[in-house]
Amino acid sequence: MASSNRLTLDRSSGGAVSPPTTGTERSLGDLFKRLSTDAAELLRQEADLAKFEIRETGATLARDAAKLSVAFAMGLAGVLSFAAFLVVALGDALDNYWLGALLVAVAFLAASGILVKNALDDIKKRGLKPQATISTLKKDVDWVKSEAKELKRELTK
Repeated sequence: MASSNRLTLDRSSGGAVSPPTTGTERSLGDLFKRLSTDAAELLRQEADLAKFEIRETGATLARDAAKLSVAFAMGLAGVLSFAAFLVVALGDALDNYWLGALLVAVAFLAASGILVKNALDDIKKRGLKPQATISTLKKDVDWVKSEAKELKRELTK
């Protein structure tokens, strides 16, 4: 038989019997150490990616909010002036100013409802989830599974 199947006596460990190893084989402890080191590094990288994505999303939302605030302030002045004009014009046309005011209010409320719905749909479509982090986490799970299979193969040799 080949000599690689023979057990050797390790005198430095108090006489424990261990299988022989070649220079290219790694011990079980080394494999676990490598796996735990790689997994820890992977988790650190995933946390960094998640932080980056959250900061990027927050910055984008802040810029969008600032733009919306300015647009809202400018639009409000114009809408109020236009609403006053419409109330007066409809009041003159109908000889009833309260009815003109009511019609203008209903029209503006309907338009604002449509705008709010569109804005909320856009936010839902864009989403607030860190998509790249989720994707890489799925890949990481696959990597850990393959590493575990490799470790199992090494152990069964």
